[in-house]
Amino acid sequence: MTTQPHNPYGHAPAADSRYGLSGTEPSPNAPHPTGRLPAGPPLANIGARLGARLLDLVIWYVGYFLTALPLMLWIDSGGGATAQTLLLTWLLASFILYFPFTIWRYGSTLGKRVCNVRVVRSQSAQPVGFWRAAGRETFVFVAAVIPVLGLLNPLWCCWDKPLQQCLHDKVVDTVALTRRQ
Repeated sequence: MTTQPHNPYGHAPAADSRYGLSGTEPSPNAPHPTGRLPAGPPLANIGARLGARLLDLVIWYVGYFLTALPLMLWIDSGGGATAQTLLLTWLLASFILYFPFTIWRYGSTLGKRVCNVRVVRSQSAQPVGFWRAAGRETFVFVAAVIPVLGLLNPLWCCWDKPLQQCLHDKVVDTVALTRRQ
């Protein structure tokens, strides 16, 4: 008796000899046809995702600015390279603490919590690890400074089917779901 590998979506793909699939084995990359992960909440809607990202940017920027104000004043009064290095270090640290750390630790940032959005792995609906969350947010940051990519990244979920992933989700294999209350 042979056991079938676990398929989180409950359906078998078509046979494909290129990938060693006989037609009875589940594909590890088979998307769920209904836009839901197995026995889980629905995908987050586009408005909630956009609202969460905008809210997150405001929260992070205000928090960064208020905590970095003493360093900025030190630079203005002639703090030199040391103050500039500390300011840049705090910029990176605050970004990492707010975005990747909170997604890894809690599944969502403050903005995502307000908008009832959480980020999970697309194939298993399991929590996102720190490095996957860091890669996701790094892609968002890098894409923002590349003109066409910065526009395509957040809009990609408008036409992506069935999981409505933005490019930063596709790069690290994540999906945004409605957060359970």
